[in-house]
Amino acid sequence: MVSGFTKSLSSVVYRNFFKKESTYFATIVGSGVLFSIGFNTYFDSYWNKKTAGTKWEDIKDKYQPSVHRHFFAHISMPIHSVFIINKAGGLIYNRDYSTNTVKLSSNEALILAGTFHGIHALASRISPASRSDGSKDTGIQTIDTSSFRIHCYQTATGIKFIAVTDPSYLQLNDVLSKMYGLYSDYALKNPFHSLEMPVRSELFDTKLQQLIQSS
Repeated sequence: MVSGFTKSLSSVVYRNFFKKESTYFATIVGSGVLFSIGFNTYFDSYWNKKTAGTKWEDIKDKYQPSVHRHFFAHISMPIHSVFIINKAGGLIYNRDYSTNTVKLSSNEALILAGTFHGIHALASRISPASRSDGSKDTGIQTIDTSSFRIHCYQTATGIKFIAVTDPSYLQLNDVLSKMYGLYSDYALKNPFHSLEMPVRSELFDTKLQQLIQSS
């Protein structure tokens, strides 16, 4: 009984896999590919277990100079959020560009804008420092925390451009100045935009995102 079953099974295998030359060739190639995948998977797993903690990706932080890590971190630092506040303290634009930050509601963003505007005005009045031309400082330029940094650029007309970045992003005035240029070109020159009102311009959104991605 067993012998008959074995012969029958052998006959089926022969007819389906070895009788035709094309099928035989495909069977050999397929078997070789499957064996190679299984062999590589097994020995990769075995090697990773045997060398755990000794591979370069596990120990590179011990040998890379901290200044290099800081430099490369500076290159890839994201700008998390952007806010534009008019001279009266009203929020006229805000966008989030990072998926790792907590999203503010509309009310929270408005409160943040009003609070920052008030603190900025107070700081400009009590600042003991003066510029080279004798005028007082314009107010807050950066606020540092352990997890993020707030940058502020105030224009001559009182509009504030604010960006929230990683704490290692030390200088952002050039980028904020370019944001002001985009605002002038694609928001203020828009015939449908009212001064001091929220910015509603897809072209401005696109240009601003391109600037942030290239920063």
